[in-house]
Amino acid sequence: MRPVPGDIVYAYRRPKPPSRRRFSLRLGLQHPVLRLRPLSLTDEHGHDWIEVLPVPHGVLDTRLDPDAVVLIPVLDVASHKETLPPEALAVVLDVLEDGRPPWPTLREALRNRSAP
Repeated sequence: MRPVPGDIVYAYRRPKPPSRRRFSLRLGLQHPVLRLRPLSLTDEHGHDWIEVLPVPHGVLDTRLDPDAVVLIPVLDVASHKETLPPEALAVVLDVLEDGRPPWPTLREALRNRSAP
């Protein structure tokens, strides 16, 4: 499964991709993550890696901390949960690119964006 930016998916968060054997078994906990950008990186072994933000407290209540963004292999994406609206994804990317603490939650960032 290849998520698009704004998709919230369940994924295994491990530092290395699964093996490329014909049959391999992956055991572990799946965590909800938010895919951020449309580009992926390819390593020397041909694995595609995507940039995600872990959302353990739900999307609206997770701090938008640029240091929390991680790369995971596309092969570790297990299932789709939901999709973030494009306007909310734009707010997330703006806050992450700004990079100045204190980092708000998405709920706070959306509230600040809509305030006059």
